[in-house]
Amino acid sequence: MQTEDSKTPETNQASTPPTVDNLKRLAGDLGIEAIDDPTWAKLAMYCQLAWDWNTKINLTRHTTAELFVQRDLLDSYQLSKLLQPNEEILDLGTGGGVPGILLAILRPDLDVSLCDSVAKKAKVAQDIVQKLGLNTRVFPISGTLVLAEDRFDSVVARGVGPLVRLCGWLKDEWHKIGRLLAIKGPRWVDERGEARHRGLLQGLQLRRMATYPMPGTESQSVILQIARSTSPFAKTQIGTIEE
Repeated sequence: MQTEDSKTPETNQASTPPTVDNLKRLAGDLGIEAIDDPTWAKLAMYCQLAWDWNTKINLTRHTTAELFVQRDLLDSYQLSKLLQPNEEILDLGTGGGVPGILLAILRPDLDVSLCDSVAKKAKVAQDIVQKLGLNTRVFPISGTLVLAEDRFDSVVARGVGPLVRLCGWLKDEWHKIGRLLAIKGPRWVDERGEARHRGLLQGLQLRRMATYPMPGTESQSVILQIARSTSPFAKTQIGTIEE
């Protein structure tokens, strides 16, 4: 999905896709490592596919190698380290496939599904998934409709809305998922306060699982875990419980 600072692209010209070497160099500067060459090739191919689509539909403003690595890849890489082997994942409001498609590339052991209620965005995600050869389901419906039929270990989300909206969507679905993992920017503290004020975190544990610099800014990104207090994920020793 788009990040919270996404804007309409100023041009409909496709950006030049990055080379594998360029991606590796930029990622190495951020400590992103232990990625093999076939995975790098798929990441570069993802950029080409997504950026080509971006000339037809507004998916992302991250259409340079630097922005892709500093925003999309970094977020997905940090998230991938928190997922257990063979988890079943639902990317809520996937947009252009971040973080879901990137998770499927970085962690082939995961069973990743994507959903987006905007049909044209789901169509784009389906096209990218097929051309990358990923075994990833794409649902052109809302997450609540997906959860009416399926269960998932983790729901992941980036840029789809504040915690009030996410928790509102999931308020009747927590028994269907092990946890929500939400990638957030510096406004997360205010979002937490509003969600608590509205009673949407009652019976839930909120844990800050990861904090890392947002390159090019003085801000930090965080990955928040929200789970029922009875969920096995609530017993993790990773991160910090936020009271």
